[in-house]
Amino acid sequence: MTRGPSPPLRPDHDADPDVDGVALAVATATGVALGTRVPTVAGWVVAAGCLAASCLWSARASRRGIGAGGGAPVAGILVLGLLLVAGGAAASVRATAVRGGVLVGWVGRPERVEVAGAVAEEPRRLRYGGRWVVLTVDRVRLGGRTRTTRERAGVVLGRGGGEGRLGVGDRLRVRASVAKARWGDALGRRPPVVLRHPVIEERAPPRGAVGGAALRASEAVRDAARRRALASLAPERAGLLVGMALGDTSLLPAELEGAFRAAGLTHLMAVSGANLAVVLAAGLWLAGVAGTGRRALAAVGVVLVVLLVVVTRWEPSVLRAGVMAGLVLLGVASGRGPGGRRALCLAVVVLLLADPALAGALGFQLSVAATAGVLWLGPAAARALPPWIPERARSAAGVTLGAQAVAVPALALALGPVSLAGLPANLLGLPLAGGPMLLGVVAAATAPVAPWAADLACRLADPFLLALIAVARWAAGLPGGSITLAGPARAGPAAVLLVALAVAWWRRSPYLARLASPPPDSERMVRARDDHRRRAPPGGVVPARGGGARDLGASDLPGPGQDVRRPRR
Repeated sequence: MTRGPSPPLRPDHDADPDVDGVALAVATATGVALGTRVPTVAGWVVAAGCLAASCLWSARASRRGIGAGGGAPVAGILVLGLLLVAGGAAASVRATAVRGGVLVGWVGRPERVEVAGAVAEEPRRLRYGGRWVVLTVDRVRLGGRTRTTRERAGVVLGRGGGEGRLGVGDRLRVRASVAKARWGDALGRRPPVVLRHPVIEERAPPRGAVGGAALRASEAVRDAARRRALASLAPERAGLLVGMALGDTSLLPAELEGAFRAAGLTHLMAVSGANLAVVLAAGLWLAGVAGTGRRALAAVGVVLVVLLVVVTRWEPSVLRAGVMAGLVLLGVASGRGPGGRRALCLAVVVLLLADPALAGALGFQLSVAATAGVLWLGPAAARALPPWIPERARSAAGVTLGAQAVAVPALALALGPVSLAGLPANLLGLPLAGGPMLLGVVAAATAPVAPWAADLACRLADPFLLALIAVARWAAGLPGGSITLAGPARAGPAAVLLVALAVAWWRRSPYLARLASPPPDSERMVRARDDHRRRAPPGGVVPARGGGARDLGASDLPGPGQDVRRPRR
C-alpha cells in the first residue's frame, strides 16, 4: 500500500541560534575588552583601517565574481576581524582619554580645585543620607589657570548639598580636593576620581537650545508625576509607581527597597526594556486601531522610543531596548528587518562601538543577559512545561524562566547575591508589573496638562502595587530566600548554567545522541529486522528473469527462513 505525501513540517523558528549574530556581538565585546587592556591607539586604528580596506576589496571581488567559491567565509572572517579591531580602537581611545584626564593628574595634591560640569546621571541615594552625584566635568580651574576637559568625577553631597532636587543636566560649580576613586574603571563609566569636601559655589539649569530644553521638559514631567503620585497614593506605593514608570527611586522607602532586593525583584524598581516594550505595544496598538499605515506606524514607534529614553534618563537597559526597538521598527517600515535575536546582537554591536564604557555598566550587562535568556532559552523552557498549562501561561512562565536562568548567574558573578526566592517571586510578580508600568507612564504624560487623568491612572495602578508589595515581602521573608556568594563560589551559578546548556545541546544533537546511547544487542537487531521485512507474495516462486536480484522490488523479497520453492499455505 502506497502512502500519501507526509504533511509539511512546521518551521521551528527557535531552532536557529543565530550563530552569525552572536559572533558579531562577541567579536565587538572581545575587542572592547582587549582595547581596555592594550590601549595602543595607533595600532588599533591602523589595524581597523587595514581590515576595512580588506572588507571593501572582498565585497568588490565578490561583485565581480572573483573567488565565488570561498568568498562568503572570507568576507565573514574579515567582518568579524573588523568589528574586533573597531571595538578595540574605540575602547583604546576612551581608556587613553580617561588616563590623561586633568583631574586624574591632580590626584593626591593638597590644593583645592574648582570644577564646572553637568550632572551626568540621576543622583543615587546613599545609606547614610547623602547622594552620589556623577558630573561630566568640562572646565577645571587650578593654579590660577582654567583648562577645558571632558571627564567624569563623582561627588558625595549631603542633605544640604545644592538647592532642592538635582536633575540630569543641571550644572554645578564646585570647589573641592581631588582623590582617587575606590571603584573606578578604565573606561570611565565609574568615575576615576572623587571630589572630597565639596563646596557648591553655583548651580544653574541645563543649557543648550535643544538638549537643555529637552532635559528641562523631562524634569518638569518627572516632577509633576511625583506630585500626583504622592497626592493619590500612600508614600510607599507612590515611590514604587514612580520607580517602575520613570526609574526614579528617590521616593521609595529603604525598607521596601530592601524587600524587593531580597526577593530578586530589583529590576522592577528601575526602568528596563520591559517598560519600553509595554509602552511601545500599547502605543502601536492604538495607532493600528486608528488605521495608521506601516511606515507611519514605524514613525510613531520611533517617537515613543525617543520620548521614553529622554524621560527615563537613558538608562543602559533602556538604551539597549531602544536600539533593539529601532531596528525592529526599521524592519516594519521597510518590510524586512532582523528578528529579536539578531536585533539584540546588532544593538550590542552598535552601543559598544558608540560607547565602549557600557561594557562595564552592570545595568547593561544584566539587560543583555536577561534578554538573551528570554530569546534563546524562553521558548525551550515554555515547551518543557506540562501541556495541560494554558499556552499564554506557558509562554509567560518560559519568559520568566529564561530571563532568570541567565540573569541570576550574571548577577552572582558581578556582586555575589543570589535570591533563591527570585523564581517564585518573578513568576508571581511579573504578570502584575505590566499594569503599573503602563499606567505610571500615562500618569507622567498627563500630570502636567490633565492632573485628573494622572490621578485616575495612579488609582487604577494601586491594586497592582499592593499585590507587588505583598509578593516582595512574602518572598523576602522566606527562610534562606537570599544568600550572598563570595570568592570562587560566585562562579557556581554560571557553571551550573553552562553544564545544563551543554547537556541540552548534547541531547539535541543527533550524532552525539547516537554516541551517548548504548548499542542494542544482536538479538534485538535481528528481531527488529524480521518485524519490518515483508514476506514473499503468496502462491509463487520469485521469478529469476531479467538478470538477477536487481529487478526484484521490495515486496518481492522473501522473509528470513521462508522457503520460496513451494507455495505458502
